[in-house]
Amino acid sequence: MLNFGTAGIPINVKPRTTKGAFDFLKKIELNAMEIEFVRGVNIKEEKAEELKNYSNDIILSVHAPYYINLNAKEQEKIENSINRIINSAKIISIFGKNSQKNKNVVFHPGYYLKMDKNEVYRTMLKNIDRMIEYLNENKINAMLRPETTGKISQFGSIGELISLSEELNILPCIDFAHIYARSLGRINDYNSFYKIMENMENKLGKRAINDMHIHISGIEFGKGGEKNHLPLNASNFNYKEVLKVLKDFNAKGTVICESPRMEYDALILKRVYGEL
Repeated sequence: MLNFGTAGIPINVKPRTTKGAFDFLKKIELNAMEIEFVRGVNIKEEKAEELKNYSNDIILSVHAPYYINLNAKEQEKIENSINRIINSAKIISIFGKNSQKNKNVVFHPGYYLKMDKNEVYRTMLKNIDRMIEYLNENKINAMLRPETTGKISQFGSIGELISLSEELNILPCIDFAHIYARSLGRINDYNSFYKIMENMENKLGKRAINDMHIHISGIEFGKGGEKNHLPLNASNFNYKEVLKVLKDFNAKGTVICESPRMEYDALILKRVYGEL
């Protein structure tokens, strides 16, 4: 079974509070939300304790702040990036003390900065491993999920993230719109999406298919890859074929809609998937 939800507080939630978002999502029959820590971790631990009582029926994850580069040239920037991801993990682990097994922390790992890609890979591996160790030692129940990225200058191709996940025993966040944009539109049909799922299953095992965290939206790209997210039906990204592949693999997990028409498009995804 797949759960569908929004990247952040839905458009129609007034006032724009996290609790209001939980109530609203239940009302419109969506059951997932990715809490977006865009500029910083803006929910304190006490607030998370208070909010978790309202979130029981909602599958929650967090997206760590965007100011992250685990491959920065300055060590201070790497340490700040690690702290932002760990702080995000602490918050989701509090929310997740309900029945939810994996508390997912999604993050963009960083940029190549014109360095050798193999060297960047080793740096990413080392820094993510450091975070995993910290979470384990401190019994913080959260799964780190590096996300497939949409810009060619960013670390995070599907191949890199499958390898990284295999070595670190974690799972990636698969943003199919980003993969499409990064490929400059080449990866956009049933067979291409099928091969991605097949590769994941071969390298990471059945659990990668049974515990997916997925992003879908419309998207615009230029010669450097992703430019911006669009409504589902304002883009050439073939989201219906993605849903067909997910259905054929009997994928389980969460689909988060990152479209500007957030809950409207999340409901379209849920409906199209349900009709397959």
